[in-house]
Amino acid sequence: FDQALEYFLLDTPHTTSNTSIKVKVKWHPPPKDRYKVNIDGAFNEENLHGGISGVIRNNNGEWMLGYFTKCQSISPIHAELLAFRQALQTIIKGNFTPCEIKTDATEVIRFLEENYPTYNVLIFKCRCLMEKAMKQGEIRMKHNFREGNMVAHKLAKEALHYPSYNISSYFAKPPNFALNVYCKDKYGCNSFRSCSLNACNILASLGNDNAL
Repeated sequence: FDQALEYFLLDTPHTTSNTSIKVKVKWHPPPKDRYKVNIDGAFNEENLHGGISGVIRNNNGEWMLGYFTKCQSISPIHAELLAFRQALQTIIKGNFTPCEIKTDATEVIRFLEENYPTYNVLIFKCRCLMEKAMKQGEIRMKHNFREGNMVAHKLAKEALHYPSYNISSYFAKPPNFALNVYCKDKYGCNSFRSCSLNACNILASLGNDNAL
């Protein structure tokens, strides 16, 4: 699963605005006195398993908290929304505000404003949690490419292998399976991907720092 909007934009026949460009991608630390919360959802279609995760870091890139949960899920976007809900619950409980929430799923950002019948109950719950969390401090919701979201991605994938459902595992420091990508983020390592100019413009409007 890759986000529907990004997939559509990247696969649209080339025009001038869709000329492919090479984009440098890295994890950007948040501004001083803010947290960055990267989230992700993974999905196993065969078993309808979802893996949801989050990692919270400060402006120095230092690990504050990481977590993952295995859950039942009906689709990739369902897993992404469950990851968003858990992130908001974690932010509220730990008072991790002000913060930026970063997701590689454009739908999660759009569904804060738009309705989608299949997930309306979950979307409404996320909106309520967002409103509650913002009473504690400012929250900005932004998009990032998968390459800039790899720690959360690793955690979500690992959750799929966890034996129990709906039991969250918390990490006070980077787990070994995510240590390599965490270090790459902390030290500002770059990766590259191709993206159409049109896609970059739209993703930049969703807060993607790497698409600017």
